[in-house]
Amino acid sequence: MSENNMFATFSSTTQASIRIATTQMTYYGPIVLLIIGIISCFCNFITFTSPQLRKSSCAFYFLLSSIFELLGVTFGLTSRFAADHLGSTLINTDRVYCKLRAYLVSILPLIATYMILLSSIDRCLSSSVSARLRLFGQRKVAYVASVVAILLALVSGLHIVIGYDLRPRCAPLPGTFAMYDSMFVVFWLGVIPHVLMLLFGFLTLMNVRRARQRVAAKPSINVNASHQRQKYRKQKTDAQLMMMMLVQVGLSFILIMTRMIYYAYYVLGPSLTGYNKLVGSFFMSFTTLVYYANYCKSFYVYTLSSSLFRRIFVQRVTYYPRKVFGLRKRIEANVSNDKTDDTQTDVKAVARGVRQQR
Repeated sequence: MSENNMFATFSSTTQASIRIATTQMTYYGPIVLLIIGIISCFCNFITFTSPQLRKSSCAFYFLLSSIFELLGVTFGLTSRFAADHLGSTLINTDRVYCKLRAYLVSILPLIATYMILLSSIDRCLSSSVSARLRLFGQRKVAYVASVVAILLALVSGLHIVIGYDLRPRCAPLPGTFAMYDSMFVVFWLGVIPHVLMLLFGFLTLMNVRRARQRVAAKPSINVNASHQRQKYRKQKTDAQLMMMMLVQVGLSFILIMTRMIYYAYYVLGPSLTGYNKLVGSFFMSFTTLVYYANYCKSFYVYTLSSSLFRRIFVQRVTYYPRKVFGLRKRIEANVSNDKTDDTQTDVKAVARGVRQQR
């Protein structure tokens, strides 16, 4: 066999392997991520609605983030899986669905990202040495900030509804609009919010260091023991939430930037053809899964980084089974007492009848 034939055989074998790998990855990847993501979001919902965290503004942001992560992951992955492997042609035949899907797969993850960004801002303000700035770390402020962030995300993506259409496949308007949409994805969804997360995370660490220095320099004052314990529990909760936020931000930055860097290269780089196009398609599918994996990881990150989160989650999971089991035991005990009372009543009645016969 000549050298050219050997190279051609090797090239065709490699291309076939890449196609198979891409197909398998786009088939099993969404299924695995859907399972992991749905479990993650529901476990977060169980934990962040607990009485211990219900008053925390940071936990409120985490809760909202989990809700929008669930919506984004389920809609994005199921619609993509249906188009890739279930023969669905809706995205390329229905104009309304084309626009709606393009809009939602960008905006739902963006809102989830904004909630994590708000949690990093919240921790930064709550750890500030300024009493005025610490006032912003309250639940009522979190309500207003969340509404503003959601509205900002919804409005910022309206160009998608305008520019996406069937051409004949679902795609953005070519030219300037396509370039703007690419920059929107790379910077507005990826670079800007995650750089801000890192910035506020760094400022939070600086605030914690300053606070410790002030405590070390401040003379001890006798205070009520109960008040001291309550303050210590709040500080411990805040510290755990801060650690959860920092780990979440760090991993999100790595995963999202992996996707955004390749997406920017894919859009702005030279047009790919032949073997390079096949490899590019593989990496585009891979980084898409990495992108969605970012919104499936939160529960596992929180569990590994916070003992408080683990303890509250276990308490919440075991609460209802204990409650149901305890209720059943009380019912059985009441039934048993009722039977005992009935038996005693019957015995007394028989005794009275014997005495009357005598």
